[in-house]
Amino acid sequence: MRATFIGHQTWLIEHGATRILVDPLLCEDFGLVDQYRIDIYPPRTVDHRALADVDLIFLSHEHSDHFDIQSLNLLPRSARFVVGSTIVEPVKQCIRDLGFELTEVDSTEPMLIKDLSLRFYPADPKTAFWESRVTQIYLEERHGPCSGIFIAVDALISEVFKTDIVEERVSSPSLVIVSNNSRVSPPGAFQSLENWGKNAADSNRKTGPLGLGVLNSVLTAYLEDFPAQPEHIAMCGGGFIKRFDGFAAFPFSEQPMLSQLANQLSLDVNVVGLLPGQGIRLDAPQESQIDIDWVTVDHLQHQQLIRELETFIDDRKSIEVASSVLPDLETPAEYAECLERCEVELNRMARSLMLFITGRKVLQMSHYRGRPLGPQRIVFSFVCHRLGLRSSYGLNMVSGRFEVEPLTELDALIAHYPYGVCLPLVDFMGVADGTLQIWDVVGVSIQSWFEHGIFDGLIPFFYSYYGENGSPHLLDRIIRRNMATLEIAQCN
Repeated sequence: MRATFIGHQTWLIEHGATRILVDPLLCEDFGLVDQYRIDIYPPRTVDHRALADVDLIFLSHEHSDHFDIQSLNLLPRSARFVVGSTIVEPVKQCIRDLGFELTEVDSTEPMLIKDLSLRFYPADPKTAFWESRVTQIYLEERHGPCSGIFIAVDALISEVFKTDIVEERVSSPSLVIVSNNSRVSPPGAFQSLENWGKNAADSNRKTGPLGLGVLNSVLTAYLEDFPAQPEHIAMCGGGFIKRFDGFAAFPFSEQPMLSQLANQLSLDVNVVGLLPGQGIRLDAPQESQIDIDWVTVDHLQHQQLIRELETFIDDRKSIEVASSVLPDLETPAEYAECLERCEVELNRMARSLMLFITGRKVLQMSHYRGRPLGPQRIVFSFVCHRLGLRSSYGLNMVSGRFEVEPLTELDALIAHYPYGVCLPLVDFMGVADGTLQIWDVVGVSIQSWFEHGIFDGLIPFFYSYYGENGSPHLLDRIIRRNMATLEIAQCN
């Protein structure tokens, strides 16, 4: 049984004559909004013709770093296409429109595909809401010694799968593939869940043994209650480039380096970190690494990106928040019209925000920074850098409506409100109307601040409310726009 890494979180699992492709990203970039596609890291090319005989394609969930329409368009329509039954309908319809025969799975009963047996599992219920539609996959040999591979993707490991191991309905996997989604930005560069209320004074400097924290969270804490120690743990994820001036790759996203360090610190498990085109073979007398020739890493560009990151850190550079992702508004009339639509959108979302953990947390607070809180406790501040305009709105937790906030300076808003967000008006409305995805703007043009934990703030609310899980109608608009410009391939 062989597992070959294609890039980011794409895997090809093979045994005998059976080939299973998981979460295919086959282009040099990915994304559902063509103007903002994101480059794969490390940079590589894939000759998709080598996948012409793949038996089954499995899509774990609908996020654009797993579901890429341009990549799917390169694959044979003869392959069986499998998704979990909870995946949102626009994705299912897109797969059908591309010409695939779609199978939805809603049980853990085995699916037999030639030499392999496949089982599909729901994510652990404690998984973050925006990842809760993830379906995890377990593959094992139908005949001979039981070598199993479990691919966890972006969610906590399924409680149902762990129970199946304990009750011996399945054998414990030889290989568990986990996601290194730490995406730690280097010092001087903010990241999606940055707390500007606490870090604004020190220019987002990050210090301490952050890489040790990554290894602990991915390899130790994540598998803490796993029923049996797997022989091998393979790391993937973080395989894309954040295109800011001065750095591109994320620190601690070099899986081969991390695996080498992890193996020096562990005793009875083999930690695997691969470059695209490399794989691990489980059915050899001694587990060995394999290479394929149809995935080619651009080693020169890869090394250049590593040097850029090292230079950025050594020179203690910093990056400002982007003025906007979309072209900014140009006239006061455009700003006024956009702001009017924004006010409607704010009051449409107000009740959902009050019911989200952010609203529940702020209702439990009585004081903030030593002063009593009034009814307005969450603020949205919108800017137009081109025109030098800012408009802010506070959510009244009594009336359940947003009201105009006269404070205009960001520091004053941070001092007055325990929870808030500042972003370009044009980007907010771009997300709200389906021109952009929320993933296109977080960590780029948004600043947020919050009390309590990182999942209590407004960015996680945006993930939940505007993400594919909470707003499938927005995803539907983006998919339809993407499909309208796509020349659907005739791949048999």
